[in-house]
Amino acid sequence: MILQPVVTTATKSINFAAAYQASPRHPVMAAPIYGPLTVTLPVSDEPAAQIAGTIPFNFLDEFYHRIHLKPERIDFVNLIAQQTRTFEVWNAHFDTRLLSAIENTGSYGGLTLSGAPAPPLAYGPLQSRVYTLTAQMAGDPVIEAQFAFNFGTEVVRLSISGRRIVVWPLRPDWAEGLTERLEWLTDVLTAHDGKEQRIRLRRHARRALEMGWIADGRHAMIASTLLAGWGGRKYCVPLWMERDILANAVAAGTTAVTVTDAALKDYRVGGYIVLWASETQTEAIEIAAISGNVITLKTPVANTYPAHSSACPAMVARIDGEARAQRPTDRIMTGRIRFIDEAALDLASQEIGSVWQGYAVLDERPDFSKDAEEDWTRTLEILDNLTGIVVAEDTTGLPVIRRTYGWIIQGRQAIHRWKRWAAARAGRVNPLWLPSFMESVDIVQNIQQSDTAILVRNALHARYAADLPHRAALRIETTAGQVYHRRVTAAAEIDADREQLSLDAALGTAVPVSSIRRALWMGLARLESDALEIHYETDNLARIEATFRIVVQ
Repeated sequence: MILQPVVTTATKSINFAAAYQASPRHPVMAAPIYGPLTVTLPVSDEPAAQIAGTIPFNFLDEFYHRIHLKPERIDFVNLIAQQTRTFEVWNAHFDTRLLSAIENTGSYGGLTLSGAPAPPLAYGPLQSRVYTLTAQMAGDPVIEAQFAFNFGTEVVRLSISGRRIVVWPLRPDWAEGLTERLEWLTDVLTAHDGKEQRIRLRRHARRALEMGWIADGRHAMIASTLLAGWGGRKYCVPLWMERDILANAVAAGTTAVTVTDAALKDYRVGGYIVLWASETQTEAIEIAAISGNVITLKTPVANTYPAHSSACPAMVARIDGEARAQRPTDRIMTGRIRFIDEAALDLASQEIGSVWQGYAVLDERPDFSKDAEEDWTRTLEILDNLTGIVVAEDTTGLPVIRRTYGWIIQGRQAIHRWKRWAAARAGRVNPLWLPSFMESVDIVQNIQQSDTAILVRNALHARYAADLPHRAALRIETTAGQVYHRRVTAAAEIDADREQLSLDAALGTAVPVSSIRRALWMGLARLESDALEIHYETDNLARIEATFRIVVQ
């Protein structure tokens, strides 16, 4: 049966008989298909189902319809001069809100608000106001305060914190000098054979500054008042050993100060510079930027400083323990005080001398105006029951050797270099090759280019000290300035006058005895202490004294 589709509408009928003809593309539709098709347009809307729900929160609800305070917290950290901060209060409602009061709580002495009329104050729709918060030096030592902005149904709170810091105004008494102490922290694990494992526990050094001072009259009164009234709090302490004498006057309102050798001193962005004209005219200013020797200040200079005033980098510090003073007369007061830097000192490390076999060599000859010291101790286990024979056992069979040397350092460049050397040691962590700095080997025969053994005067080394760690290597210095380092691999006694030392390699050149300035024993050594002190005789001359301990390899 063949269907005959016919479509009837209100306007016309459509016959599909001619639309579908047999064709290669539509073989199944070769025969015409017919059927009625009725158009029912337009279709009426069917009723939708009623669904219960809520409108989700969106940006409008999250951001508007509230009072905003930006920022909500201001931390002055260390307040060393008057500072200002700005913050914004914004009415994010679409109607007017009334600020009825600003209530302050906590230690808010010396804090003032400005920038807007006093409440009651109307905030129009979407209106904001910028306030200025000023913190003055006169006020509570510790700042912990809140300002509450009361809008009736809403209260927003600004939290304020910080510490006021006073500049220590007294210059050091250079008759006693000034001592800077750098201290790291190391855990040393020692095995029964004397070998060590050294673990660094402190990444950066801690710094202490100790100085004597003298004051009279009014200045003695100021010192007494500061020690009594501010002793447990923080001071901004000038680093007098790094001071500059200003060639020109610095006017009030200046925002940059020019110094000398800024890269060799402890000027750093975020740190402080102290300008000093007298004990009663001094101020500390935060450093905003450093370009060469130009120090850009975060806030303008408050006072005028005449030419020849002092400028120093400074540290924020507290007094270590007790501060003592003496009164030679009823007007004069003297004392010695020690400050502890509250920040870790990040020093770049750099070796002073050459490097050999992976370790630095301490090439700097000590100052022998003061005697060098050397001591030997043994690691003994004593068995003593108090009634019989005492038994002592040398657990390592090796001496514990300590040597103390001192150096005179002159010039800012040299002082800076030694401080970087101290950072390379990091306390007891990193060893170096330590020469004996005394004529300890007497070479008695010319050394040929290919010699791996040398003849020296018999000092009983082969018999008693061939395996000791402080004689692990030899340093040969010539009168022409050449220096050779070689490990000593063996020693043999030739006769009563001579010994033979075997070297790990030939010198590679002929060295006659007449050209040898001296030959020194060398051993690997570390600092005996995690602390190293630099004693400044003046701001340009210092002394370092260090004790080393020979380590077992």
